[in-house]
Amino acid sequence: MLLLVGAQPAVAVAGAPAVDGPVGEAGAAETASATIAVDTVLSLTPEQPGSVGVVQTFDTPDEVTELRVTLDSRSTVTAAEGFSNLEGDTWEWDGETAEPRLRYELAVNRTSDRAGPMASGGSYLYTDVGEWALIQQPNVGFEWRTTGSVSVERTTRVDGAGAVGGATAFLGPHEEYTREVAGQEIRLIVPDDADLADPPERILDGLGNASRELNVGDRDATVFAVAAPTGRVDWAVQGVQVGDTDFWAQANRPIDAVGSTWLHEYVHTRQSFRTSESGRWITEATATWYAALLSHQQEGVGFAALSEYLERGTRSPQAGSVLADPSDWANNAHYWKGALVSGELDRRLRLATDGGATLQRVLASLNDHSTVTNGDVLAAVAEAGTPSTRDAAERLTTTSDAPDVWDREAHRDAFGGDAALLRVGFDPATDLRATDPYRNATTPAPVTLAAGERLSVRTVVENLGGATGEYVVTLRVDDAAVAAANGTLAPDGRTAVSLVHRFTETGRYTATVAGERFTVTVRQPASPSVTDLTVEPATVEPGGEVTVTATVTNDESVPGNATVAFTRDGETVTTRTVSVGPDGRETVTATIELSEAGQRSVGAGGQAVAVRVASPSETSAPGFGAPAAVAAIAGALGLRRLRSSR
Repeated sequence: MLLLVGAQPAVAVAGAPAVDGPVGEAGAAETASATIAVDTVLSLTPEQPGSVGVVQTFDTPDEVTELRVTLDSRSTVTAAEGFSNLEGDTWEWDGETAEPRLRYELAVNRTSDRAGPMASGGSYLYTDVGEWALIQQPNVGFEWRTTGSVSVERTTRVDGAGAVGGATAFLGPHEEYTREVAGQEIRLIVPDDADLADPPERILDGLGNASRELNVGDRDATVFAVAAPTGRVDWAVQGVQVGDTDFWAQANRPIDAVGSTWLHEYVHTRQSFRTSESGRWITEATATWYAALLSHQQEGVGFAALSEYLERGTRSPQAGSVLADPSDWANNAHYWKGALVSGELDRRLRLATDGGATLQRVLASLNDHSTVTNGDVLAAVAEAGTPSTRDAAERLTTTSDAPDVWDREAHRDAFGGDAALLRVGFDPATDLRATDPYRNATTPAPVTLAAGERLSVRTVVENLGGATGEYVVTLRVDDAAVAAANGTLAPDGRTAVSLVHRFTETGRYTATVAGERFTVTVRQPASPSVTDLTVEPATVEPGGEVTVTATVTNDESVPGNATVAFTRDGETVTTRTVSVGPDGRETVTATIELSEAGQRSVGAGGQAVAVRVASPSETSAPGFGAPAAVAAIAGALGLRRLRSSR
């Protein structure tokens, strides 16, 4: 029994959907008793930009008697263990090596000269620049002969820094951000070289809103999105969606732009159908429409901007194109006229069903088809709406007729009133304070705290929309919510919200608020010490007082408390406790009484100074300083001894 398995992910360029992901394991029975495990390891080859290293190891069960592997034609094999070249790019297993292995270099640069709404003026769809690479995973075909039922299990990983999705991979240093929404995990990969237009959490907010809003069928468990760096690569398009769940968007594309690239590509991940020629328009049309609608409803794009965006579908020559006939398209009609027609059908469906059905119901129906024709689109519109909506759909897709853009009032009637649009403002350079028990001071990110300190985060919430809305502001530490505040804001409302969390354990944490991430390092409190001591005056009468001033210094990057003991002749008289900030110094003072004459010692923090306590006659003698007074006393004592000996 000879079985063939293909693995050829198709690419959807400039917003087009993936036709298919890796082909399923052909002929593998559900009750397969054995598994061919294929482990693929990718690595950068900085000395050869444009190529990545690939090592593929095959764990072959006893049931497999023959195995052939056909590599991508852009592969150059550098080592083979247990394989010999059969012909061209096909390699044959020797039947004996338990874990045969192929090592090869894969040329990964992919280019395109596409033009259109999503074009970006460059040529690259995927590339390796040496220090990092954004690539499609290797295409590999398998043939095997087996004595029993066998399945194939594939794993792909990166040797070093990197992340892999279902069909793409990023190799190089990066940060990964995740969001769980409606049972779907969104993985956002942000390369170190990427200069994002918006914070990662803001992008995840937008993608999460899209995931939650689009109810067009089952959601894939995971979506893999990469922010493509723009500094060194001339990308051919603003974004690419490939496979079932993977896409990239240029890092400098904002999430809140009308028709956002991020939203456009995400919509494609929710389209699970192929199309015939007549149905081909629906793919880009609905992605463009929903990217525009979601940017209006969720991301703050005003109706005027939405209307202007849709107006492109009314202009010549695209307006006169027949959507169901791709050969008649002009100036990317499937994007511009297609988006306008999709919006018009969405509006008509909502009005005809009193809001009971939307264009999402049509997409959900199409997702149950393997191949969609324009007839399928019309049938789905008829099922969701009324005969009149179906007639409008037929006229707008099979003739050169184009609808006008509806006005604000018509939009409100169909899609509802203006929505609330809540924005949370936060600046990690100015809106963080360290408080209690050591200080109350601004501390810009990255933050260093002493264990036991509280971090206070100040945010400002604004409602930029046209309706009252509820807000929730959350402070997360290592993805766990540690503080939150909620409330409502009327249109144009603005309020300050503070969140506080005490860090009790030392360690390194990642804090997140309002889409911004910053590092918090917590260390043991510092142990400041006395570094300087002054005492005034240097001489007093019995019963007099001296003022002792201690300078307490902290040379560490965290604050700390110091309890300073003030002493008299080595005995503690009083104490003072002082908090000293990072790399700071403070002074503390105490007054100490000296009642007995003689040379006394006063001090603080382990340091001491001698003070002379003299009688009033000694301290008032003309011309006497302290040394003269001491000499006079000594002379008087000697005279007394002399007289008593006579």
